[in-house]
Amino acid sequence: MIPVEQDFIQIVMNPVRQRIIQYLLIHGSGTTGEMKKELSDIPPASLYRHVKVLLEAGCIEVTDEKKIRGATEKTYRLVEKPPFVQEMSEADIGMIFQSGMLSLMSEFQKYFAREDADPQRDMLSFSTSTLMLTDEEFMEFLQKIGEVYNGVIGNKPAKGRKPRQITIISSPSGEVK
Repeated sequence: MIPVEQDFIQIVMNPVRQRIIQYLLIHGSGTTGEMKKELSDIPPASLYRHVKVLLEAGCIEVTDEKKIRGATEKTYRLVEKPPFVQEMSEADIGMIFQSGMLSLMSEFQKYFAREDADPQRDMLSFSTSTLMLTDEEFMEFLQKIGEVYNGVIGNKPAKGRKPRQITIISSPSGEVK
């Protein structure tokens, strides 16, 4: 079992592993062959390596194995409750959020360091708002965002489609109640 701190953060904050996790969230399960079709921009060797990391960390599990032309094809799914989740304290959760923010900052830094960076062409955007909502209104708001998100999350690679990372963060505004 992996330590909660840095190892867990490094495992789940990796962009390729996040896409594998997203694939399994959408499809429920899948083989590396099925994942390769949908995540076609990820080199096969890299995909296999990241699946292995997720498996060894206890994030995913093998649900089926089939012999196909002398090789074993495994079907993977997300585990219901990863072992490290049961051990997480509020400090661990805070560290995950902070690491996520640092990861986002790093991605922006890499983007702006590129010679071909063009925020207008690439439709780079950033927005923040403070909303006054009850818990019920907030849940309804998140549900509506989820419906829009679910309408496009299953899009397959196609001509003109580019990977776009969308991050939604909800936090207390810091204002006095």
